[in-house]
Amino acid sequence: MVVVSASCSPKLSPDAGWAGQRWVVTEMKGIPVQLSGSRRDAFIRFENNERRFTGNGGCNQINGSYALDKKDIKFGQVTSTKMSCEDIAFEGTFLDLLNKVDRFEQKGNNLLLKRKKEVLLVLSAR
Repeated sequence: MVVVSASCSPKLSPDAGWAGQRWVVTEMKGIPVQLSGSRRDAFIRFENNERRFTGNGGCNQINGSYALDKKDIKFGQVTSTKMSCEDIAFEGTFLDLLNKVDRFEQKGNNLLLKRKKEVLLVLSAR
């Protein structure tokens, strides 16, 4: 009896390297975001096993789900706590842009979130 074993390397999901990192918002619609280096900087942390994310919108804690298909990404069920603070307008813009994202491109430590070809948000791994 002869046993033949074939092994194929599994193709990694595009988000395989995203987990465990804090993806800080560094640019919105081409405008650099001023970072404080504190926990209030807007960021997303991906939980790619469940296709969920958590983070901070600049004021409130945020969370939701995301779906991937090749270079397409769609954020869904985005929720946040309801605290009020000085940066609430920034957070509103960030969440609005996040809901419009339909594509992504990773360039080194930067994740470009796009609507079609337009870059809406740039997140940097920290």
